[in-house]
Amino acid sequence: MSLDPGTPTKPSYTRSASLPAESHLVTCANPAKVSCKKQLECLAQLYSLCIAENLVPNIFLELFFVLQLLTSKGTSAAEDEDSDLEVNEGSKDASRRQHFQSVHNCVYFAVQVLDYQYEIISRLEKGTLKLLAENERIASFSPTLHEKLRRAYESSTAKVSLLLPCSVQSVSFQPETDNRSNFPSDRAFHIFKKQRDIFYELLREWEDNHEKTGWDFERVLGNKIRAMMAHLSATCNHSHFARLFQKQLIQMCKGPIGGGASWGDTPDQDVLNMLGSDNLSRLKRLQERFVVPQSIRGPCPPPSFPGCQQFFRDFILSAGSYQFNQHLMDSLCLKILELNGLTLVEHEHGDGEADMDEQDEKKRFTVVLLSLRLLAKFLGFLVFLPYRTMDQPTRDLQDSAVALRNQTLPVLDVLKLLRQSIRDQRSILTIPWIVEYLSLVDHIAPFLDYYRKVFCLLLQVYRLMVLSEDKEMSFLNKLLILAVLGWLFQVPSVPEELFFTTDVRQEGLMMDTATSAQALDSVPLVDQQLLYTCCPYLGELRKLLASFVAGSGAKNGGFIRKITPTAAESLAPKASVTHRKLQVELEQAFFHNQPPSLRRTVEFVAERVGSNCVKHIKATLVAELVQRAEGMLQDKVKEEDANQDKLLEEVCAHLYEEGAQALIKGREFCKKKGPEAIRVLLPEETSAAVLSSAEDIAVELATEKACGWLSANIAALIKREVKATFNRMLKVPGLALPGEDALESRRDCPPGCQHCAPFPSQIINEIKDVLCIAVGPRGEGEVIDYIWLECLLGRLSQTLRCRKFMCPTSEQQLAKCTVELASLLVSDRVPLSLRINSPEKSSERLHVKNNPTYGLLKLLLSVWKEDFGTPVPVQLMFSKKNMGYLAEVQIKRWDLFLFMLHGLVEHELMRTSEIENCLHSLGELPWPSDFLKELEMLSRVFTSEHHREEPRTNPCELTRQPLGTVTAQS
Repeated sequence: MSLDPGTPTKPSYTRSASLPAESHLVTCANPAKVSCKKQLECLAQLYSLCIAENLVPNIFLELFFVLQLLTSKGTSAAEDEDSDLEVNEGSKDASRRQHFQSVHNCVYFAVQVLDYQYEIISRLEKGTLKLLAENERIASFSPTLHEKLRRAYESSTAKVSLLLPCSVQSVSFQPETDNRSNFPSDRAFHIFKKQRDIFYELLREWEDNHEKTGWDFERVLGNKIRAMMAHLSATCNHSHFARLFQKQLIQMCKGPIGGGASWGDTPDQDVLNMLGSDNLSRLKRLQERFVVPQSIRGPCPPPSFPGCQQFFRDFILSAGSYQFNQHLMDSLCLKILELNGLTLVEHEHGDGEADMDEQDEKKRFTVVLLSLRLLAKFLGFLVFLPYRTMDQPTRDLQDSAVALRNQTLPVLDVLKLLRQSIRDQRSILTIPWIVEYLSLVDHIAPFLDYYRKVFCLLLQVYRLMVLSEDKEMSFLNKLLILAVLGWLFQVPSVPEELFFTTDVRQEGLMMDTATSAQALDSVPLVDQQLLYTCCPYLGELRKLLASFVAGSGAKNGGFIRKITPTAAESLAPKASVTHRKLQVELEQAFFHNQPPSLRRTVEFVAERVGSNCVKHIKATLVAELVQRAEGMLQDKVKEEDANQDKLLEEVCAHLYEEGAQALIKGREFCKKKGPEAIRVLLPEETSAAVLSSAEDIAVELATEKACGWLSANIAALIKREVKATFNRMLKVPGLALPGEDALESRRDCPPGCQHCAPFPSQIINEIKDVLCIAVGPRGEGEVIDYIWLECLLGRLSQTLRCRKFMCPTSEQQLAKCTVELASLLVSDRVPLSLRINSPEKSSERLHVKNNPTYGLLKLLLSVWKEDFGTPVPVQLMFSKKNMGYLAEVQIKRWDLFLFMLHGLVEHELMRTSEIENCLHSLGELPWPSDFLKELEMLSRVFTSEHHREEPRTNPCELTRQPLGTVTAQS
């Protein structure tokens, strides 16, 4: 058996270039040929627990290894050897068995682990999910996992587009920093302008030639750069040039492989006309296969400077200027501190569909985070550049270097910033850029006292950040932090023993209990696009799966077929340029020749007008549609056999067509309000031509922003508002919904009702108090009086009979709470205290004294049958959570559970067949083996008793007494 590519190990990831000979066919993994199943299941569970608890340095490295096992290839010759091994397997000691000798075992283990890690893999991008959902091995080894992956793929919207390098666009003139008053002399000002022009000439020469064969940066541009640095030194212009260098760096490189916008965001109109918008995504994927490397390098590549970043890195190296490096570090530190302290979220995020302001905040967060990571990478490159060596230093050299460098202060106090971010709940912004900074460390830095504290704190964050969806941090926020930290722990210059030997207990994590206005961790800011932008190496998982699909066929020799571009006829004359692209270039040229305040004003107006447009559409068009929907729902909801969910979908579908008017109204709003705002905000002295151009640009940007959001979200917005209105309608007591005749008769109070029953809210709170004590934790003497609980159920009956203050929501809540109470009573989890004062009671009372729970269960059954005006969801007693109460009890009260099952049937709350189906479904859940056996035995007993023709005898036989009689007995 062979793993292809080889098992990943830290410092390199190599892919085997050879395939098995054609005489050795790839083995077809067969579930029937798996050996040592129990051992493999135990190993998979243990391994998955290590991943789940972050006890491995990199969770995605482990998933990559698991996918290697899933896609491993065995040969027929190896298969013969495996069969020989299995014959002698029984004679070997268990510790010496080779559990992963066969492909079948590898695939079985991999599928088991993937099932355990479903929460992570279901968050991967859509292409990876598609390959997993279509994987034949997963389908044959675990149909359940295969079905879950298929559903995850169908519901996923996480399409990740790879970003391509942008063209050079110079930084516009900034009067605040670039005019004559900022320079000590005319000579310095003119020399800086000349050096600025030279810099852009060098940049364009690099862009035109760096991909040509034999072109070398140092040989062609090195002397020009050093001459440029010499002129800067003569006039002390380094700080101005460092600022320009930093701004140009951000403008060109804040994407994953050098920056820019997604290819295809503004496609060529001729191509779009020929292919149609439906095929544009396919064209994008085809182009990605031309540009993006398909070779598998593993999920832990070393730090690199891809795309346009190469120019800036090589420029620094060729310049070799200490002065320039120092000024650039100062500029980078200042910008990092500025961006890291920005307030990025200005309102609370709701649970509904994303609002446009929330989407704007996500975009702003993405821009800031990518800029911070870029700046931190170059700062780390500069800080550790003097100490960087290719080889690991000797121990003596390391000790002396550590002793010397421990005396110096860091350029940027990342430890303070890290602690502050954890305390302020902003680690989702700070940790990713600190990781970029630390990824450039030299071999000595991790052993310094200061950086050891930083790594220790990061390791502590990593260990404590268990993946789950909670209020403190969303799942994808955590996944991004775990992904970047895992990658950092695998960087070659970071010692491997750091993860396993560092004492993480030396610093406690302090976090503000109250969420501040600047807190980011609890806001779902990360999506799959940002996750893959920051961690492009996650795409290696998809490459590995795609390689297996391509290599599983004999036709292509086991590799992805190479696409060779060939010359084609031009789709249109070369002189033609799309209107949109030309428009963007004209806008850039317009702003380039205007004060920066004009661009800021236009962008501000576009942002606010677009946002106000959406709010206006909500308040007018959507409100009108919702009002019409309310009338339609009131008419239809009273019809017989009206299905609420289906009715809601029909009404919404009817309104979606009219919702298309939102785009027309949105354009009209932007066209009217945009120019008004521009005229108010710009100076009165602004020329008519400039004013007109600014108005047109503002209207276009605002319309694009508003209509883009409306076209994507108007349907969801209408559905959300209509659903909320419908839910409010259902809470109105006077609204009669279709139901059974027996339930319909309980809509009114009984004759002579004095309306003095306890309020439903009071009963709900008292029952919840009982549930809290039962579930725990509770004190030693904290018990529930049996007589009080019996009286509570009597007051519950009174509340249900008096309908004056009862609404559907309260009644449904009471039904769910009583079912939960019954589940806890059946599992003997309610700590009851008996106070029976009258010794002269009936035999029934003596029976209840010995088994007090039976009387309470009978009361509940009677209330469910006689008093509720809404169907009681008694099937919830068979849910995994409620049955878990019974499974956790050491001495299980199956007699109580069986008593309740008989009661449900006799009170006609469930049919026998329904209970049998519920019991059968429970048997399919992963319970402990002893609990499963007892559950199967109970199912057989219940089935046999209800299929006998003779009367059933039971010591706890139910009696159909009215609730009032039973309450009086207590």
